[in-house]
Amino acid sequence: MVSEPGTIKNLFKDPLDLMLDLNLKSHLQHIKSAQNFDLISATSLNKPLTIEFYKTWIANNQHGDMNYLESHLPLKEDPTKIHESLKSAITIAFHYFPEIKPYEQHVPARSALYAQNEDYHYWLKEKLTASITYLQSHFPEEHFFPYVDSGPVLERDLAYQAGLGWFGKNTCIIHSQKGSLFFLAEILTSLEVKEKIPLHEDLCKTCTKCIDICPTGALSGDKQLNASKCISYLTIESKTVAPVELRAKIGDWFFGCDMCQTVCPWNQKKLNVLLPDDNKKSQDLVTTLTPEKEQDLEEFFKTILDSSNKKIQKMFFGTPMLRSGGFGLKRNAMVVIANRQMRSLKPYVEKYLDDVKLSELAQWTLTQLN
Repeated sequence: MVSEPGTIKNLFKDPLDLMLDLNLKSHLQHIKSAQNFDLISATSLNKPLTIEFYKTWIANNQHGDMNYLESHLPLKEDPTKIHESLKSAITIAFHYFPEIKPYEQHVPARSALYAQNEDYHYWLKEKLTASITYLQSHFPEEHFFPYVDSGPVLERDLAYQAGLGWFGKNTCIIHSQKGSLFFLAEILTSLEVKEKIPLHEDLCKTCTKCIDICPTGALSGDKQLNASKCISYLTIESKTVAPVELRAKIGDWFFGCDMCQTVCPWNQKKLNVLLPDDNKKSQDLVTTLTPEKEQDLEEFFKTILDSSNKKIQKMFFGTPMLRSGGFGLKRNAMVVIANRQMRSLKPYVEKYLDDVKLSELAQWTLTQLN
């Protein structure tokens, strides 16, 4: 995916340990400690190393209907177009497992690990804002702009250039000590950073576990993800119903999917230590639940299918699941109901046979249940 001439082995290294600018290093160490960040580093805003790969990915229509990814292309290619003063990026990794800010309402449906926290866009941005306040006290003439997965920034490219990890075959940034179960965030700044951290060695080697386990075949060997086949895309970003041929492959994933990360060898230590024995992240397409948990799931889906879209928005306000909206969560519930053969919920599905957007899916679900 990325040409890596001169890559230096960065195994088991904190990128700050490799930083030669002691003044900048001191400030970043303070921020890391104050905000409990897992990794922090900095890099100049050069042309993204992966921009040509990204252009080809867009041209091949691998981004589904996420049209904003294409419209942002000029800014991603040249971040200085965001603000003419920008010269550098401070890059940050912050773990989402174990849960750092779990929300109060229990969601019994199978969901990605990150989605079991409050919406990270808000609380992680607060951490960036606090970091900027500190930086401005030391660099009052400079500009700082926070980004948390919400702007025209090639986050993984910046993280890679700053030594936060390598591009895994699951397309995530992976660090040899921290794995990949973390959020990425950036502070773009006018502060000039001349530091050049050695690129993290690619340690995927011959491993293909993530590619092999993906139920829908969304991953390819060239570190490329076909978003239109990805379960996370189909259950979160997509504004339509999944194609018939992919629905059974979604299994009982209600929101997102972790399979390509939980199978990754670089995440096993944290997963095995921190997940209780009865709650290991199953790699099965449809998980086995106790009768009590099955009942919880039924009640949850009853609530989803019995509620207006507006009520669902209120229910999930402040959580990542709000992203899918009422339509998306009802859609996801029906697919799981079909794949888990939850026949007791047929009456709740039948109510959508005349729904403009969900009628076809409701009919398909009922057919699977029959």
